[in-house]
Amino acid sequence: MPGSRCNPGRAAAHDRLAAEAVRYPDFGLDPLDTGRAPERDAALGHAVYDAAVRRWLTISFLAGLHLRQKWNDLEPGVLGALLGGGAQLLFFDRIPPHSAIDEAVEWSKRAVNPRAGGLVNAVLRKINSTVPRSQDEAQTKRETWTNARDELPLADGRALVLSSELLPPDELRRVAVATGIPLWQIRQWADEFGIDDALHIARHTIASAPTIIYAPLGIPALADDLPTLEPHDSPVHRVFTGLRSELVGLLADAPQLWVQDPTASAAVMALGDAPAEVVVDLCAGRGTKTRQLLAQYPEAQIIACEVNAPRLEDLRQLAQTANGRLRVCRPEQAVEELRGRCDLVVADVPCSNSGVLARRIEARHRCSPRQVARLADQQREIVGLGVSLLAPGRRLLYSTCSLEFDENRAIAEWAGRALGLILESEHPRLPAGGPGRPASEYQDGGYAVVLRSPGG
Repeated sequence: MPGSRCNPGRAAAHDRLAAEAVRYPDFGLDPLDTGRAPERDAALGHAVYDAAVRRWLTISFLAGLHLRQKWNDLEPGVLGALLGGGAQLLFFDRIPPHSAIDEAVEWSKRAVNPRAGGLVNAVLRKINSTVPRSQDEAQTKRETWTNARDELPLADGRALVLSSELLPPDELRRVAVATGIPLWQIRQWADEFGIDDALHIARHTIASAPTIIYAPLGIPALADDLPTLEPHDSPVHRVFTGLRSELVGLLADAPQLWVQDPTASAAVMALGDAPAEVVVDLCAGRGTKTRQLLAQYPEAQIIACEVNAPRLEDLRQLAQTANGRLRVCRPEQAVEELRGRCDLVVADVPCSNSGVLARRIEARHRCSPRQVARLADQQREIVGLGVSLLAPGRRLLYSTCSLEFDENRAIAEWAGRALGLILESEHPRLPAGGPGRPASEYQDGGYAVVLRSPGG
């Protein structure tokens, strides 16, 4: 940590942002380490880090208006200071600007060199001057974001007023800067869904995503008994409003509950009530959909497959609670033993996460046309593996948390052409709810399609 004069939470955020600047756009997945920082300081550090990652492209654009050299040519430590300080100046009303600037400058002097402090000070003061400061919120906030050149959308649905029309004149480029989403992605969404939906999706990515609970059994009684569960528009979901410690206790005490967004739940629910005796969860991860399959098919033998060792261990722990109905193995083992014998294969495949950017804030930077193409190759391979498990006339559920055509409908079309699968039903979902809307409306974006093998 650069020095004792810096708030330890802020310092931790600057440290991590500097490290991310080195490997950008490949962000680390480990949570922010705030060390022994007091709880309040640690919470501040997490909030600053999250805001900076979410609005990285917004901050870099505004900072770039006042830089003589290119953003990416700056020292990583300078970038870490500008990102953390810029996030506070733009999106943290309760932090005095002088505090955010002074601590970023002090941190940069220690983390980089004394000269860096001068640059950080100058640029952050310029960023601060772009935000009107007034006790009258009518002068600093607008009720909603309209994609004007002098405003930035906020997580509460309002817009932050800028001192002048600083954002790009081009509509889609302006959306990209304002929401922190790469321009290629905005253009892709506009081509696929239209400009209005593209703006809605981009704005959705800055939302503070609520924790949503799925409960296939007993939810009315639980909702009556637990004040931390509030209604959701989906009848089999509730919004959790308590502390993290309360969530841990709730999930431990009520195994019929788990955290799952309505869009993720809807993929398995799309299978309906058709019976199945042998079900393979081909990309089981930590077992969320596995648990849903156990509940939806109470008479079936479930086989959960994974290649990641820690996730395999999580699945084995889940199996201990499944009364012998859940078996855990690697995918190749399942194919060797069950080829052509399965009633249902679920392939919840690795994807770009472009439908869940409000939750996976780092994914907006990692996603690219090259990554989507690489993932599509992997997705086709997984579908091919899944088809080899199916008995004639049986079903494969393919699902993603992506909005990209190449990961969604294009894979379903390929499966029909190359593998002879028949499209039974298709379930695309755009994100819903978001900034300024009730948590009860919230859902991620994603895609699911039910495919049937020929014969049978």
